[in-house]
Amino acid sequence: MLRTKLFLAFAIVVLIIGSLSAFFGVRIIRSRVLHEAQTRVHLDLGSAWEVCRYKQAEIETILRMTAGKKLLSDACSTHAWENEEVRNRLQIVRTMFKLDFLTLVDPEGKVVLRAAPPFHKGDFLAADPAVARALKGEIVKGFKIFSQNELTLEGDGLAERALLNLEDTRYARPRAKDVESRGLTVICAAPVIDGTQIVGVIYGGILLNRNYELVDRVKDTVFRNEEYKGQPTGTATLFLDDCRISTTVRLDNGNRAIGTRASKEVSDRVLDNNKPWIGRAFVVSDWSLTAYDPIRDINNNVVGMLYVGLLEKPFTDIGRSLIFRFAGLLAVGLVFALWLAYVMATRLSAPIHKLVEASTVMRNGRRPPPVPVHASCLEVENLVDSFNNMMKTLAEREDSLKEANDQLARTNDTLSATNRAYMETLGFVSHELKNPLSTMLNYTYLLKGSLIGPVNEKQQKAVSVIEANIKRLVEMVRHYLNLSRIENGNLQPMITDINLLEDVIQPLLLTMEPDIEAHGMRVDNQIPAMKIRGDTNMIREVFENLVSNAVKYGRRGTPITLQSHALDKFVQFAVRNEGEGIPQDKLGTLFTKFSRLQTHASHPKGTGLGLFITKTIVEAHGGHIEVESVQDQWTEFRFTLPA
Repeated sequence: MLRTKLFLAFAIVVLIIGSLSAFFGVRIIRSRVLHEAQTRVHLDLGSAWEVCRYKQAEIETILRMTAGKKLLSDACSTHAWENEEVRNRLQIVRTMFKLDFLTLVDPEGKVVLRAAPPFHKGDFLAADPAVARALKGEIVKGFKIFSQNELTLEGDGLAERALLNLEDTRYARPRAKDVESRGLTVICAAPVIDGTQIVGVIYGGILLNRNYELVDRVKDTVFRNEEYKGQPTGTATLFLDDCRISTTVRLDNGNRAIGTRASKEVSDRVLDNNKPWIGRAFVVSDWSLTAYDPIRDINNNVVGMLYVGLLEKPFTDIGRSLIFRFAGLLAVGLVFALWLAYVMATRLSAPIHKLVEASTVMRNGRRPPPVPVHASCLEVENLVDSFNNMMKTLAEREDSLKEANDQLARTNDTLSATNRAYMETLGFVSHELKNPLSTMLNYTYLLKGSLIGPVNEKQQKAVSVIEANIKRLVEMVRHYLNLSRIENGNLQPMITDINLLEDVIQPLLLTMEPDIEAHGMRVDNQIPAMKIRGDTNMIREVFENLVSNAVKYGRRGTPITLQSHALDKFVQFAVRNEGEGIPQDKLGTLFTKFSRLQTHASHPKGTGLGLFITKTIVEAHGGHIEVESVQDQWTEFRFTLPA
């Protein structure tokens, strides 16, 4: 009787726990798998935007260079629109750089030359927003919708390429017309300047309708042509309104799904409410984990959508497989638990002396088996029952803690994998930005030095602004590359002997001299010639970050002081500036990632990575770094490096 009662009690507990474990386990597995996939899609959308921005920057560079040619400015100044050399040059530029259209406009807004056949001219574009802003001296780039008539004027075949028959698409919202004749373009317009006078505008770009270069580049870069059961797992699309005009999504017959449309819930949110869509959505014929962003034209009006997505089926299959495995393990565990309960109930009638043996085993730190006590009195049975329940509770608590630790370990592995993927993407994007930024910086030097043509004072100011922003981007790329190396464990110093003053301090101060003088500051360098041990580039990075911060946050007209002090096998360095200082409650977070300082005079500056990278480099050399500050007076960073 007692054995039956105990067995039933244990069985009920086991079944309840097993049912709850199955219910919550299935939910956790399913939601976790889909959540991780959706997080990846969200990150992939940022990569897709980078591809689009790179294309816009590429077209802007072409138009800048073309507008700056003396041949073009002379022709515009003398109204020599029919100059054969000008026409041939523009045709070569359009063909060489694969532009769909390239057009020259006079200062009145009249088209005087098109580089694409049939070479229409004479129409007026003064009301066109891109041309109008370029006539005021602004370089304009972005997305723009062209009507069918405008495409016909720009070049042969463009209107036909843009024309799409709208396909009936499941879950799409109703639409009155069944064709789309407009074209979505990436366009750039630049003023043609002769001296200080704007003598014309040149604009050009590419038609995105049926142009698969961008979406294929996104697919190759982000998804690496991964497939699942013959279907691509990752897809990318450019929409004009809710119509696919360029896509890697395929129909059942293998053709690209041009002319199909987005689902109603996505269109309502992105096109009508101007908000991104992140989540599950129906894409042509399958459910996918998606991310949609609104595409805005040069007037900031929403004209379409950029989409990336992952096929949902692979992840649901993975989740289902994990659930089946979990269910199998749970069934085995339940059977084992029920069998154990039966054994425990059977053996509870063992003699009382088994309690002593069990107590001894417990005192030695081991888990004893259930005590089988055979007794006829109720008091003994109650004692045995209490003792066994105590052991069972301790065992369940230990198992629960172990399961919680295992779950934490699995979660940590998942988060680490996500972080590695993010860091790899960050490192890739930052590395890809280095060359374009270097090219842009070189051109600003050429412009600033009037090496590719005369530049007036107003243009010099504009070039200086461009140069400052490019330098800021270079600094951001450098910081993000260093962050990627740190997170991936690749930031290893190459230790050599360094002549600190000659190899680091003097070249750095010479490079930063224009920026220091622009802030009305000066550097009081009290560091003598000395040798230290370290990686030259990394040590320069440390001094550059700290001196740059001193310039940013220092008070105008005050000095920046550099000092050193010998400490046994190390040298302590200090970088001090006068300014607003740092609040005491901010000092503890100053060296963490993405920590940026808010001052009274400005918004937070930089990436928030400089001091984190600086601390990592110093510690990689065996040193340490600290900061001391008195608010509204001064700030001093002190760090040590091997002598």
